[in-house]
Amino acid sequence: MRNAPFYLLTFVVALLALAGCDPSLNVIQVKPGCPDMPLRGPAQYTPSAPEAVIDDFEDGDLWLTRIAGRTGSWVGFGTPGQATAIGDVSSDCVASGAYSGHLSGIDIVNYQANWNAVFIDPFSSAVGFDATQYTGFSLWVAAGETALPPLELPLGVMTRDTSGGSGLCGVACGDYYRKSIPLTTSWARWVIKFSELAQSGQQGAPQLPLNKKEFVSLMFWPARTFDIWIDDVRFEP
Repeated sequence: MRNAPFYLLTFVVALLALAGCDPSLNVIQVKPGCPDMPLRGPAQYTPSAPEAVIDDFEDGDLWLTRIAGRTGSWVGFGTPGQATAIGDVSSDCVASGAYSGHLSGIDIVNYQANWNAVFIDPFSSAVGFDATQYTGFSLWVAAGETALPPLELPLGVMTRDTSGGSGLCGVACGDYYRKSIPLTTSWARWVIKFSELAQSGQQGAPQLPLNKKEFVSLMFWPARTFDIWIDDVRFEP
């Protein structure tokens, strides 16, 4: 064949290109039942400052990263006899590093189970954390294999104005600042700006401005039975 040398040359060039790939690149192995892992760059996992990390789960437990005065943990709530909230740290399905968080709830009555990343313990005292230097928060998130539709996650911020433990919220208790994001069974990184969050007004109370000096927790409150993987939760500058 007259063109054989050309094809041979092309093949050799392709082999050389493969040989020149970054040796630090690893094949991503996804375990059965885990979210698919998209191609991503290391910059997506580098916070602008260490104190911005809320929790990357690399300590292997459900305590938040002990930094910037934060002393809290992930706290789950379920209505007795109606819903169960379950949380753990796992090395099976990760978006970054060696560990991720796995939050789930077996929910019979809608909105009867939720999870909070409590900034300062104890949660019952609703101690405020000053987040005025930040514009939002981000995380990697995916739906697990047992998640039920709709695959979406209402998430947001609870403040002392909306937390029953503060004694300040009056009729606005539970009307936290939130938005819903769609979920898939693949990891996706979301950046949530505080300006995107809003109260629903379900308590009939006047809407209150978001007080960034009095953050009590990040709150995940799915509608019903849920199965959620999260990783690399941080504040955004």
